[in-house]
Formats: sequence, structure tokens, C-alpha cells
Amino acid sequence: MADKLIPADLQRMKREGRKIAAGVAYDFPMAKICERAGVDLLSVGDSVGRALLGQDNVDDFTVDEMLVFGRAVGRAAEHAVVSVDMPTATCKAGPKAVMEATRRIKAEAHADMTKVDIRTMEEQLFDDVRAVIEAGLAVYPQMGFQVGEPAHSDSAAHDHVMKWAHALEDAGASLIDLTNVSHEIYGEVSKTLRIPVIGGQTGPEADGRIYVMAALVGYRPDALDRTDGAPTAARLIYDLAEKAFANVHAGAW
Repeated sequence: MADKLIPADLQRMKREGRKIAAGVAYDFPMAKICERAGVDLLSVGDSVGRALLGQDNVDDFTVDEMLVFGRAVGRAAEHAVVSVDMPTATCKAGPKAVMEATRRIKAEAHADMTKVDIRTMEEQLFDDVRAVIEAGLAVYPQMGFQVGEPAHSDSAAHDHVMKWAHALEDAGASLIDLTNVSHEIYGEVSKTLRIPVIGGQTGPEADGRIYVMAALVGYRPDALDRTDGAPTAARLIYDLAEKAFANVHAGAW
């Protein structure tokens, strides 16, 4: 196993022209699998509230809940940088709440950095980025636009992204997760920033790619109904469970 990476190593990878492989993981087994598969960055996303806890409202997810998952992934990480998300509700609560939560994420989850989602609210939430740094943890802002709409590619999107990407770098961000912009914008931002720029909808023009592992492997109930031939862990689990439960009902286990 290679030495444990730190955020500065991801920046060195960019300088050396090496792409960063990132995965969103919520638990010890998935994080361990990603480690063995060669991941560089493990991101504990606050999407875990929706994906594993069944929460409908992202604002219901708390710092206390996040720390449980952050600690689990942290225990698995022998090589990868570990980033533990700042819950959305905490970001909206202001810099003081963010600073307090950052100290807990650093001390209790032993994370290398925290992601602060400021998408579409860069101006209002920019001070949250500074609060993380002041609390002594590397910061990994997510900026750009929400998923679920066409990728933004017009001049207004270009100017918005360039402005805030450079502002985040100047403020001391370690890397940026850029969401839902055109490949051209990804490429330009990546070329003009010293820090890595990655995303979940990008191609090789960015400095790396992040995958939500539950979605990648199909570990979600709606994956049972997929007809596109994509991998689905849900179908494997279902088939094994259905057979096992049928055997029990038949008294034949």
C-alpha cells in the first residue's frame, strides 16, 4: 500500500499531469473496496441522508449523523484523502456554525478536509469557505449548478464559474468540485487554476472525475428496474435474497 495521501498530494498530481480518481462512499466496506481499486480521494457525501437513511429533505441531515459515516470511511482509508461533507443545513446556518462543525469533523472523524456545497449561492455562502480554513481544515468547495438540468454553457455561466473558481483558489481552497457545466468550461477552469478541478459529469479535460459509488454499482432500489444493461448490485442482492427467503418459506434452507 502506498503512503497516505494528503490534500497537497492531489495538487501535486495536477502539477504532474496525473488525473485524480475520486469516489463518494458512505461506509467502511465500500470505502475499503475503493481503496483496493485505486481511489485517490474518498468523499463522504451528505447525500448519504437520502441514499441510506431515507431522508426526503437534505436539510434534515445533521453533523452528528455525518460523523458516524465519516468515521467509518476514515477507518478504511489507508491511502486516499478523506473528505467529509459539511451538511447543507450547517452551511446555511452561517460561518460560526460551519466553524464549530469543522472542528468536530477534524477531531472526531479525523478527516483530511471537508466539502462545502455553495452551488448557486457562491456569494451568500463564500464566508463558509473561509470559516473552514480558519478552523484548521482543508476546504473542498462544490460550486457551479445543480444536477438535473442541461449543462450550463453560455457566457453568463462561464463568467460566473470563472469568477468564483478563482476567488475560491485565492481564498485557499485545496480543490474544487465543479458541477453541471459544459466540457469547455471545465477545461478552461482546469487550465487556469493551480488547484485541481474535478466533477461528476466531466471528461478528461478536468483534473479528475468523482463517482457516487452507490449509483455506479446500482446499489439503490430503483436500480432493480433498470433495462439499460448497466451493472446493478441491487439485482444481485435481490436475486440472492429472493431465493433465500423462498427457501425459508418452503422449509428448505
